[in-house]
Amino acid sequence: MSSTPPVLSSQQGAVVTLTLNRPERMNALDSAMAGVLRDAIEEVSRNASARVLVLRGEGRSFCAGGDVAAMHAHRADLPDFLEKTITPFHACVLGLQRLRMPVIACAHGALAGGGFSLAMACDFVVAARSARFVVAYPKLGAPADGGLTFFMVHKLGSSRGLEALTTGGQFTAEQALHIGLVNRVVDDEDLQQATDNWVADLLAMAPQSLSELKSLVAAQSAAALETHLDREKAAFLRCAATPDFAARVASFAQKRQA
Repeated sequence: MSSTPPVLSSQQGAVVTLTLNRPERMNALDSAMAGVLRDAIEEVSRNASARVLVLRGEGRSFCAGGDVAAMHAHRADLPDFLEKTITPFHACVLGLQRLRMPVIACAHGALAGGGFSLAMACDFVVAARSARFVVAYPKLGAPADGGLTFFMVHKLGSSRGLEALTTGGQFTAEQALHIGLVNRVVDDEDLQQATDNWVADLLAMAPQSLSELKSLVAAQSAAALETHLDREKAAFLRCAATPDFAARVASFAQKRQA
C-alpha cells in the first residue's frame, strides 16, 4: 500500500490548491481518497486566509472516476463498499458548493464518471485541449453520482441533459465549451498559466464582494442539490445490487488488466 497521500494540499498567499494524487490510477476515486478530499475541503472552509481554491489532478488526468478495480475486488459486497465511497464523495461535492470562495477546476486528460461530477461541482472549469469529459456510468449499468444528473440538467436543460447522460455522454474540451460545461479551453502547456491568470483576476476583486457573490449563487441550488445527492446515492446502490452491474464491473476491470 502506498504511503503517498491521495490528496495534496498547498497554499500560496490566498490561494489553496488541492491536487488529486493517485496518478498511477489516473486519480481514480476510492473510499480512502474521497474521505481525504472531504477532510481537505473542510479544512479549506476553516481557512480564514484562503480566498480561492484550485482543484487539479496529478499525472495524465484530472480524475478517471471511480476505482473500478477496487469495485471488482469487493464484488461480494458491492452495495456496501460503494456506499462507503459515495457518502464521502457526496460530502466533497456539497463542501465545494458551500465554500465561501470560488473553486476553479484545472482540468486535463480524462474526466470520467465521478471525475466529471467533481469538475461540474466546481464554480469554474479551465480545460486543457486534451481534456475529455465522459459520463461513463451507463457502461457500468449505473445511473450517476456526485451530482452529475443535477449539474447536467442545470446546465443543459432536461432533454439535452438526459441525452448527455445516456447516449451522448462524451465531449472534447471544445465541445464542452460550446455547450457550456466549461468556461475556458487552452492549450495544454498554457493550462497552469491560464488558471493562475483567472485566480489573479478573482483576487483583484474586493474580498467581501467575491465571497458574497459565491454564496449568493450557490444558495440558489444548495438545498436542492443536497436532496438530489441522496436520490442519486439510492439509485446508484439499487443498480449496484443487480447482477448486471457486477458483470459490467468485472468486464471493465478485466479489460483494464489486459
